[in-house]
Amino acid sequence: MKDLYVQSLPLKDVILDLAKEFNCGIVEHCDEFVLEIPKEFGNGFIRGINFGKGLGVIEYNCTFFEDLKIHFSVSQIHPLKFIFCSEGSIKHYFEELEQASTIERYQNVLVASSSFNGHIIHFEKDQKVHLNSLEINRREFTKYYSCSLSKFDHPLKPLLGDIKATKLFYYQGNYSLQTADIIKEINTDLFSDFLRAIKLESKALEILAVQIDQYADDLKLNKNQSVIRKKEIEKIVELTEEISKDLSVSKTVQQLADSIGININKLQEGFKYLYNDTVNNYIQSLRVEKAKDLLINSELSIGEITEKIGLSNPSYFSKIFKEKYKITPNQYRQGKANLEDKIDS
Repeated sequence: MKDLYVQSLPLKDVILDLAKEFNCGIVEHCDEFVLEIPKEFGNGFIRGINFGKGLGVIEYNCTFFEDLKIHFSVSQIHPLKFIFCSEGSIKHYFEELEQASTIERYQNVLVASSSFNGHIIHFEKDQKVHLNSLEINRREFTKYYSCSLSKFDHPLKPLLGDIKATKLFYYQGNYSLQTADIIKEINTDLFSDFLRAIKLESKALEILAVQIDQYADDLKLNKNQSVIRKKEIEKIVELTEEISKDLSVSKTVQQLADSIGININKLQEGFKYLYNDTVNNYIQSLRVEKAKDLLINSELSIGEITEKIGLSNPSYFSKIFKEKYKITPNQYRQGKANLEDKIDS
């Protein structure tokens, strides 16, 4: 186990402290600071970006050759952290507590240590990790937004306004599709220098706004939640794979939603995001595609094919098949047979 210690703020000094611990240099460009992991320790990089208004982002995209802990032990109030894990997993500790919390892929946590107590993040040996931490200096942030924050009615208002860090706070959830898209943009280098700087700062503010909205949504009962999470998209992909394997089983949209523990609205939103279609239309397309394959490659009757794809009415099957392919199932099968006869002759 290797232990590294960060005892400075702001982000530039965080990266400089890490560079001292790794005995390496950093690349500095305006308000962006990049540390390439020395080859004897692992591979990848750690990047810090300072914005205005008390905001900054640290990105960890790295693999270490042994277990490694980074101790953030600054003798002052620590930033409020929104942490997002897009690959691998890490363990997080509060300095004053012994118990660790695991942050896994597609999870986000909101953490605030109390008083001058710090944080510890633990990277496991040989595990690729991609992590972003939105860091908020609450004193600077609330000073800049003092007027609008005073009128802000939201469960996170006390935390954002706790500039003396009187309370320890930890909240863990699964981040949304919108968050995933913003993180992807933050982590890309496609912008020119000036435009990229503006873009990154706007994305930092956007991800903060999205997370504040999602926190309120997280507090609702699952059936009332409206924000779809990245983890839920994975569940929907797995569900469609299961549906494809056996189309003979017919379930309602409600039953499908219940089977993966989300509400109907989220299921429909997920299908729209993934397939640009409704649940029923997507499944109907799968059925018709499967029927086309069976018409060509099996001797099953139209009635048997109807049952095989989870429909009970051959007439309805013929109707939806004709709507898609402009001919009936029998005509399609006969046309295939006639074509094969011509090829054979």
